Amino acid sequence: MSYVEIPEILLPNKNIDYSRWSVIACDQFTSQVDYWEDVKEQVNGSKSTLNLIFPEAYLKNSNKNEAINKINSTMHEYLNSDTFYSVNNFVFVDREIYKGVHRYGLMVAIDLEAYDYAPKSPLAIKATERVVPERLPIRIEIRKDAPIELPHIILLMDDVKNKIFNSIKNDPNNLKKLYDFDLMKNGGNIKGFEVLNSQKIKEDILSLCSKDHMKDRYNVDEGEILFVVGDGNHSLATAKECWNNVKKNLSSKERETHPARFALCELQNLHDEAILFEPIHRVIFNTDENFINYLKDNMQGEGKLNVFYNGQDYILSVDKDPTKAIAQIQTAIDNYLSEHKEAEIDYIHGDEYTLEIANKNNAVAIFMPKINKESLFDYVLKNGVMPRKSFSIGDAENKRYYFECHKVCK
Repeated sequence: MSYVEIPEILLPNKNIDYSRWSVIACDQFTSQVDYWEDVKEQVNGSKSTLNLIFPEAYLKNSNKNEAINKINSTMHEYLNSDTFYSVNNFVFVDREIYKGVHRYGLMVAIDLEAYDYAPKSPLAIKATERVVPERLPIRIEIRKDAPIELPHIILLMDDVKNKIFNSIKNDPNNLKKLYDFDLMKNGGNIKGFEVLNSQKIKEDILSLCSKDHMKDRYNVDEGEILFVVGDGNHSLATAKECWNNVKKNLSSKERETHPARFALCELQNLHDEAILFEPIHRVIFNTDENFINYLKDNMQGEGKLNVFYNGQDYILSVDKDPTKAIAQIQTAIDNYLSEHKEAEIDYIHGDEYTLEIANKNNAVAIFMPKINKESLFDYVLKNGVMPRKSFSIGDAENKRYYFECHKVCK
């Protein structure tokens, strides 16, 4: 088990319009088809990652088999043309999400044998939220025959003094610029650099999982934690399930190096000042004040929860601990949905979008509590996963845009 590998990364050739190539993660703006229709207009027939993904806003109203077949054929077309060139090193990412505010990341491959999404997995790469099994089949269907993956998975490391990224930034001789462009639709600017001393950086990363570090940082003698999932829990779980299916037909030797064993992810540092944990709000469709009364009757505590419906604000009681409150709220929602099949839920990033969707659909908006990011690693190591959809890294426009690709077939 290798935990982290230096990947072969496929990047779009320089004759491609990068601003049209790169689009936001498929699980964003799921209730705003207008957003994706505008993306289509901006892409306007150019080569684009839009042609390699299935935006979830279209899942309900599309011929899924036809869409998936088209995605796979386009992937093969891009692979067999002059679309990509290869980089065999880590890629350091500098994303300016707002004017003067930069968030840094590193494109790495992780060994899926070192990851499990079980609630209390002993493996070093851990999920942060409970995976919903019902959300995996369509994702597996999309990925299982795909020759390449496009990651929107963000992993977090607990590098308190930011030694690893500082060592990269402070050694420009080991950086080779690969791209620099503006992302569409308020995504900011993004730059990428090949890390020429990737082997050294890999060793630095692995030191975060040493027994000495585990003892000093978390005061534990047993167990290990290297990364936790910051975004894309279900996408990484899908990669794991697809690898489990692939490896059934491989010999032990073939399993060691098969590309599907490794998932391309962006690694970020939890302690980056630009990484802000934002709540993921809930919007409940096809319901009314009876749902709000249901929440009142099924939640309690010294904390306050803001709910909006039909032009009116409601303040409900909830546990004052954010993690416990999220569990309490989600349990109440799940129980209500099980009893009222006509009601539906969506998970929305950003206060403004939440209000907009609630007003447009006469739906109930629930503004969720915000958790403290500093407690994340210790909580996951000692307690397991948090309630699903507990946090988001930044607002909707700050989410990961697709750019790099990685082959997952021989």
